[in-house]
Amino acid sequence: MKLKELLEDICKHGIFGTVLTYIYVIEFQKRGLPHAHILLTLDSESKIRTKDDIDKFVSAELPDPCTDLRLFQIVTKCMVHGPCGTININSPCMRDGQCCKSFPKQFKDDTEENVNGYPIYCRRATEPVQVGKYSIDNRWVVPYNLWLLKKFNAHINVEVCASVKSVKYLYKYVYKGHNAASVKIQKEGALDHDEILSFVEGRYVSTPEAMWSLNEFNLSHKSHTVVRLAVHLPQQQPIVYQDGQEAQAIERAALRKTTLTSWFELSKNDP
Repeated sequence: MKLKELLEDICKHGIFGTVLTYIYVIEFQKRGLPHAHILLTLDSESKIRTKDDIDKFVSAELPDPCTDLRLFQIVTKCMVHGPCGTININSPCMRDGQCCKSFPKQFKDDTEENVNGYPIYCRRATEPVQVGKYSIDNRWVVPYNLWLLKKFNAHINVEVCASVKSVKYLYKYVYKGHNAASVKIQKEGALDHDEILSFVEGRYVSTPEAMWSLNEFNLSHKSHTVVRLAVHLPQQQPIVYQDGQEAQAIERAALRKTTLTSWFELSKNDP
């Protein structure tokens, strides 16, 4: 229900502008909690291009508790990464002594539009605040949208894709597939080993994911379906026919449009 309402706010109510296309996939973490990855394409008038556009929709700073206490409480509860690094070397995001999400970020007085496909968000150096047993500043804040965060009171990470490179990466992430593991089964004392049956590749399915599938909820959805065109040279489209009916098949093919010629016709009439 939250996902449907989130998509309605984004696509129908247009909180980011006019959405041309969208795609989402449901992913389940190792402990079983589901979350959605959503990729949006905005129309040319709504595209986020400038620093002011980015700052309008995305924030990566702790709000002032004196002016908006509720938002401050939600951000400190839902949108603070880790902490990790030297503060907490046992954090799950640590890989070889480094955070795999590159936290803590660097302080930045102004937003930069495009650095390696993503903006560098404004993170001003302010006084740290106490969150639990850790002292946190803007370097630890996960980018978010103020309106969505206040409405849903949940972790909603909002990022701006600033290049085709980042979009390609996100599409690969969307279609990366399920977690799987290879398991070797070996019986002690067995004289006849079946090497084929001794190895099993299985999916990791948690209880919430099993419930999701049993209820036939969508694991992914996209607004548009991409159709592959039957590419061919002029007057060289493939024809299927039976022996002795070659002439009739050629006549039918001359009258019938292929997906490629239909697309050319559409582009000609509706550029």
